[in-house]
Parts: sequence; structure tokens; C-alpha cells
Amino acid sequence: MTLAIEARNLTKRFPRSTGYRDLLPRSIRERRWITAVDDLSLEIREGELFGLLGPNGAGKTTLMKMLCTLILPTSGTATVYGHDVVRREQAVKELVGLISAEERSFYWRLTARQNLEFYASLYGLSRRKMKERIDELLSMVGLVDSADVRFQSYSSGMRQKLAIARGLLSEPRVLFIDEPTRSLDPVSAQDVRVFLKEKVVGGGRTAILATHNMSEAEQLCDRLAIMDRGHIVAVGSISELRSVFQKQVECELEVEGLSETILEQLCGTAGVLECQRTGQQNGSSCLKLKFVDRSSVLPEVLRVIVLQGGDVRSCNVTELPLEEILVNVLETAGKRTTAEEEQ
Repeated sequence: MTLAIEARNLTKRFPRSTGYRDLLPRSIRERRWITAVDDLSLEIREGELFGLLGPNGAGKTTLMKMLCTLILPTSGTATVYGHDVVRREQAVKELVGLISAEERSFYWRLTARQNLEFYASLYGLSRRKMKERIDELLSMVGLVDSADVRFQSYSSGMRQKLAIARGLLSEPRVLFIDEPTRSLDPVSAQDVRVFLKEKVVGGGRTAILATHNMSEAEQLCDRLAIMDRGHIVAVGSISELRSVFQKQVECELEVEGLSETILEQLCGTAGVLECQRTGQQNGSSCLKLKFVDRSSVLPEVLRVIVLQGGDVRSCNVTELPLEEILVNVLETAGKRTTAEEEQ
């Protein structure tokens, strides 16, 4: 397994603004700090789309900026394909690209093509290579017909597509995507997600997506890291996170030959929280259950039904929404932090 990104004990602190006190000499004013990323360690594999999920202020954007070499870490180390982000800054810059929803980074009076030409010149592309690459990207994002229209006339969706094109100018191996659908309407946001999944990510490129949009993370990401107050509090695929943090599972069964004996045994099965008959369908009884620990309880439920002469016609398990997983993770992390502070 090749690692695209590796971070060890990465920390970033910023001085806290204290108003008029900032005007005092350093020798007599108290220096206060905000820790945005705190002793964070992380591994991201080559070729995966890795999500950074968490509430506002969790440290997602700060972490991405350190990995992009836009800001220096206070302590700890991070590498991109083995290149240290501090000691090998230029080598890292040649490997990464950034897609940001920040519109102020574009020149509003310039056209889309002129904006891309300016940023391409910063990468040192030749005039011939520049024209070819810009034409290719404008075609990819569907902005050919409006390439010579001023940026200020673009809709939010068009601006975001131009940001994607800018992030791909240098043909990066690692692409950082910071809240790509922020401020977009639902239709435009879905268009951007589909575009990212189908045309941007893949082909060996590694992508890191920072978002607090749950459906976006679920739709796009192979694995997720949930961040809270500068820490990573959970890492894994969505199914792995569900298996750890899903406290209850709802299941609907269609059972032929459902007897009162089966119902009584199911209600007494360890881990079953609720069991009730909800009606009839296609000659079978409909059964609704709530239980904990799907991996151990559901097989036992099915075993009880079959051994008592029942026939399971269908079984539908309701997955926990990603929003609830996030809440459960953050609640667990908050309780752990409180307990550590009290010790």
C-alpha cells in the first residue's frame, strides 16, 4: 500500500487577537493562542478520495492548508509522497492542487480564460502548453461557450466549475477540495458532485475533501476522518463508522408462519430492544424490530424464526444516517474529553 499523505503529531497554533492589547509591546502583553490542529496523525492512501468531516472550526481547512504548504505547522511533520511539507516545499507544490469555493481569489474583471492564464503562468507553463491545458479544462468543465465572459457575470455554479479547472491546471497527483458545494443550490451542488466523481477523481489521483455536508461525504468518499476541535476522533469507511457508532438498528421482516411463540422468543432475545407485529403483506406477517449490534443480534433473530418453523420472506435493515453517526462520534469524543479534563 502506497501512502500519498502521512502526518505525525501535526499541530498548528495561531495567536489570538485581543483587541487594543495587541498594540502593546510584546514584553508586557500576555500572548494567547488558539490551537486549530492538535497533535494530529493521519495516513491517506494513494488513489482514494478521503473525506475530512466535522463542524465549523474543527480544523479541516487548517489541516489542508498545512498539507498544501500554504501555512507552516507549529510542530509535527507531514509528507506528500515522501516529501516533507516544510523542507521540500517546492516539491510538494508540484504535486498538489487546491479547489476552493473562495471566490475572492479570482479576478472579477477578468474573463475565465484570463484568470486561468494568470494562474497557469504561476505554474510556469509555456504559452503553447498553457493554451492546450486551458482549452482542455474549459471543455472538461463545460465553460467553453462562456470562456471569454467576465468572472463577475458567472453564476455560483459556473464559478465553482472554474475553481475546479484552476485546481487541475498543474495536473496534480494530490487534489485538495475545500467545501466544493458551499453556497450552491441543491441542483448545482449535485452537478458539481457528479462532475467531481466522474471526471476529476480517479486515474490514480488522490483527493482530500473537506466538508460538513453529510450527503456529500457519503456520496463521494472512500474513507472519512471525523474532526473535532483540532483532533481526529474517528477514521474509517462509512460502513466501518456505522458498525462502531450505530447504537440502534431498525429492521423490518416479512415472515410466513409467524407464531406467538416466535414473538415471545424474539422479545426475550439478548440485544432486541423492541419487537412488534405491524400487519400483513402478501400472506406474510410484517415484523418490526429494534436491536443493538447488528452483526451478532440479527443472525440470532433469523435463527430463532427458522428454528421455530417460520419462513423469512424479506429482511430490510435501515441504515443509520451519516448525520447521526457524526453526532454520536462527537458526543463520544466530548464525553471522553470532559472525563480527561476532570481527572
